Amino acid sequence: MALAIVIGCTFLLLLGLLAVIGWGGHPLKDPAPASASIEAGPPPPRDSAGPAPGEVRGAPEDPSDAKIAALRKYLWWANVATFAALASALLAAWPGGRLIMRVLALTSPDSAQGRLTEAQANVGFPTLEGSLALFFFAGLPAGYLVAILYVVLHRWLPAGRLAGPLLGVLLLIWLGALLDPLRADNIDFNIVGPGWLAVALFTGLSILHGAVAAAAAGWWSERLPLWADRTAKYYAPLLLGFVLFPPAAVAVGLGALVLLTWMTIFPVGSAVARGRARLPAWAGAGVLIAASAAALPAFVSAVISIASRTT
Repeated sequence: MALAIVIGCTFLLLLGLLAVIGWGGHPLKDPAPASASIEAGPPPPRDSAGPAPGEVRGAPEDPSDAKIAALRKYLWWANVATFAALASALLAAWPGGRLIMRVLALTSPDSAQGRLTEAQANVGFPTLEGSLALFFFAGLPAGYLVAILYVVLHRWLPAGRLAGPLLGVLLLIWLGALLDPLRADNIDFNIVGPGWLAVALFTGLSILHGAVAAAAAGWWSERLPLWADRTAKYYAPLLLGFVLFPPAAVAVGLGALVLLTWMTIFPVGSAVARGRARLPAWAGAGVLIAASAAALPAFVSAVISIASRTT
């Protein structure tokens, strides 16, 4: 079983690398009309005076139409984030985390074998149940976190292939020492090691995770139309995400409720709606730099602590 798990995770990780090579650098594009060429065959006939199904021509004048248009765009972004989350969890976070655990078990002394980790797993004895638990309770949450933040922050990241890897590094600095994977008070680093190898492997995995999420989001955004009856099949990733990770369904539902409430209080055309302005790229980049500077001391301290441990 251990060999099968290692082979399977290695295969998935290689697929993640291929995804980065093939899809990396695709920019995250805004939603295209549902009548785009992704649908086979000519577009359905329509009245020349009106838009095609799924096509948006400016903000609708009717408040109900405006809310529907906003919901469709919101679901589009949720679908892109979900696709990137599932892809990065399956092709990076989950198999990478599993392989790192296996490598650290092999590089640890005999005294570490069989000991219980913080997650109540036995060092050196990978199981199918433990691997599935790692996917649902670590891989998927990490996948959603990275994908959502990429969708939110991508305009402030450098264009091209550097965006995803840079996001991986930033998230490692911001959250690595606070949550995981480089939390200094994690007892696992007292059991397996060496510490410097753990730091190197988790840093590399964070970079790959960000790259896979960015590549998947960019690739899918080029092919995903806005929601319409004839494009519903493209929203299968969103449904799959709801099934595999129910908190995502709750989050998307709450987000839709907030959106509708906001548009009810501040309808399209109101002074508040007209006054909304997007944060300039330079200001957004400044926010990222400031957040990184604030988190860097704790991150460096955790890295030094872990890297200096021997088992």
